[in-house]
Amino acid sequence: MNRPIENIQGPIRTQESSELVSDIERHIEDTTKLHQVLENKTHVVATYMEELVDRIGEDVEAHKRDYDAQKAEILQQQQQVDEAFKTDLKNTLLQHHIKSNSTLSLGPFFRHGDSRLEDFFIPPRLFEVLQKIKVDTENRATENQKSPITSLEQLLTPNDKTKKITIITANAGVGKTSFCKFVAVLWCALHDDQTDTISKFKERFDIPFASLKDIPYLLYIPMRDIPPNRTHSIEDIVFAHLEKEIGYQKQDREKLERVFTDERCLVILDGMDETSLSTLNSPMANRKYSIIITCRPWKLADMALPKYMH
Repeated sequence: MNRPIENIQGPIRTQESSELVSDIERHIEDTTKLHQVLENKTHVVATYMEELVDRIGEDVEAHKRDYDAQKAEILQQQQQVDEAFKTDLKNTLLQHHIKSNSTLSLGPFFRHGDSRLEDFFIPPRLFEVLQKIKVDTENRATENQKSPITSLEQLLTPNDKTKKITIITANAGVGKTSFCKFVAVLWCALHDDQTDTISKFKERFDIPFASLKDIPYLLYIPMRDIPPNRTHSIEDIVFAHLEKEIGYQKQDREKLERVFTDERCLVILDGMDETSLSTLNSPMANRKYSIIITCRPWKLADMALPKYMH
């Protein structure tokens, strides 16, 4: 009886093994299909992401082009506004100098009032003051020596670039204001093509002055007209003058500051001894304007000033 039972168990085991193999094969097949599905979906997602990145990149480029175009348009408009402002400023200064700074009084004995400066003014000879130390066995004393000014450019741009300011000193009545107005009239003549005036001054002035042609803006500021409550800033003095005498408004200051940093200018502060200022701050570092100050000798000794040429 034991032998027949053993014969029955053999076929059962074979059938179970076959079913197990079939299950494994189906599992492998299902896994393969699932893997293929995942690969397909991954490819679809990857393709979509690539297209999305491309679209985003195109959108970014489009926005960047729009931004650059708008920025360029704004800059162009700003440039046009600035150029119009500069043209108006120069014309305004020309008219102001011709109206207010082109004449001088000849004194109480002349009945015809003020006379045109170009008709009679003879520019003075100018010298640069050089301070040297003279040493002897007993003491050490300062000795001033003079060097003749051979070009107007020396007053505008000293050879020593660390000197921010040119100061002209002389006693009362010598002609400091007359010289300043002469420079203003000469500037007007050069920029307004007044050939007759230029010819007259070439005959009288023995140093070259063509460098004034390279200066598009000149401001002549009588210091007695500056309100005493202004700060010790040269820029504030300039803006006070432009507001009071020429009619510019406070909202124009930003445009004016761009002019003073982008363009060459000449600022003449005439009569520093006629103010109560005891200190003058250094001008802004990025300025392109030259500064000439006139005063009597005693004021120079009493004021604290940035480095200057005398």
